Amino acid sequence: MASKCPVCDWEIKDKGKNVKIGDRTVCVCCDECADKVKAEPKKYAAKA
Repeated sequence: MASKCPVCDWEIKDKGKNVKIGDRTVCVCCDECADKVKAEPKKYAAKA
């Protein structure tokens, strides 16, 4: 089963993009979602 992006809920294809938030890593589907995670890390840290 494929993973879903925590930002837009799209399927993560290939390896996705990893964004480091403190000691956690969030995997998202694209650079745009990675930028959103970087802009609001607290919002997405719980989803890591």
